[in-house]
Amino acid sequence: MGKEKHRDGVTIINKGQTRSATRSESWFAAVKKVHSRCSTKWVCNGGRVRSILEALNTVHDLDEALGPWREKLSNKEVSVILKEQVCWKKGLEIFEWFLKKGCYELNVIHYNIMLWILGRAREWSRVESLWNEMNARGVEPVNSTYGKLIDIYSKGGLKKEALVWLQRMLSRGLEPDEVTTGIIVQLYKRDREFT
Repeated sequence: MGKEKHRDGVTIINKGQTRSATRSESWFAAVKKVHSRCSTKWVCNGGRVRSILEALNTVHDLDEALGPWREKLSNKEVSVILKEQVCWKKGLEIFEWFLKKGCYELNVIHYNIMLWILGRAREWSRVESLWNEMNARGVEPVNSTYGKLIDIYSKGGLKKEALVWLQRMLSRGLEPDEVTTGIIVQLYKRDREFT
């Protein structure tokens, strides 16, 4: 079976033959409309996530963009929609829309995604605010929540704060997993405290 990886990252397979895609093909046009960070899995599966991401990229009113799918999205689809947001402001706006509508129970995975997005943008006060909101809503942080917080503060150059998150994690009786341990080792290596 022939495969060809195109400039846009689309692989075309056609019954053992490799062929070039033309931009006029409808499926290729759909791939181009979806944000470049969008997982091709969701595009190729033709899932509604593709349509939602297209709507979010073209329609500014979230009620209009997300309204048709209100109360119909799975937790996994909500996660993918949040993960695909490049701009932290848009991600936070969508997250708050899900909260405000009350038809979705946002779980620790959704909060982890938002903590990561806000941390990557170095929006530290928003990270703290989201953490407080998460606790107020009774969403229990898990190992990966602390791992993400340690990682974002570490990558943000805030070693002291990263270690505070490690302390909080340990005080809750949670142990760092392999990934978090690696992040901590790298944090010390960057400061040349660990060789």
